[in-house]
Amino acid sequence: MTTQSASPLATALAGIRVLLLDFDGPVCDVFAGRPATVIADQLRDLLISSGAPRHEVQDDDDPLSLYARSAAYGPEVVAATYTALVNAEREAVTSAVPTPGAIETVVAARETGRHVAIVSNNAADAVLDYLNRHGLSPMVSHVAARRTPDPNLMKPNPRYLHEAIDVLGTEPQASAIVGDSVTDIEAATRANTRAIGYANKPGKKARLANAGSNAVIESMAELPPALSATAPH
Repeated sequence: MTTQSASPLATALAGIRVLLLDFDGPVCDVFAGRPATVIADQLRDLLISSGAPRHEVQDDDDPLSLYARSAAYGPEVVAATYTALVNAEREAVTSAVPTPGAIETVVAARETGRHVAIVSNNAADAVLDYLNRHGLSPMVSHVAARRTPDPNLMKPNPRYLHEAIDVLGTEPQASAIVGDSVTDIEAATRANTRAIGYANKPGKKARLANAGSNAVIESMAELPPALSATAPH
């Protein structure tokens, strides 16, 4: 008789007591109603007006990347960029679209006795606004995200992962993060947690696997049955 080996996803979830979710992607499309490029335009103009050389920022359409770049121009510019980005993200989440399977994933994690935490490079206030708007706040035990103007804390820095793990009183190896970017996987490696890559766009599957994911999924809907099948005892 042949024993079928567990899938990579089941292996990644086995024994997990805390499910860490990146926000933009696994939980929702933050910029579905307010494109990230529009916010990037505003941040770029702010940086240029604050003294950033135009050629250094003109080709960057990623709001978080522009925020990270602000560190090169001094603490006042960082603080101004941080505030502008927080305000833009809070406005964006009012029209953010839930990722199919995300809410079911949170419910399944809680029903199997696990904690759920959001670990995000987005603003904590924006994440909390979204959770409140969609009735998810009671099911999310902690939000580890941007609360101060310090771009260096963002993933791949493992700081937010360590924060969630410490607050929830668990061990890194009893935690797994679901993320859709290489920086999520890199942060997981540095934090010694398991990592599940969410390949929500063409080409991501290979990149997330090569970055060191324990498993890669292409739909958040894959998680609820896997969580149920690997419920901790």
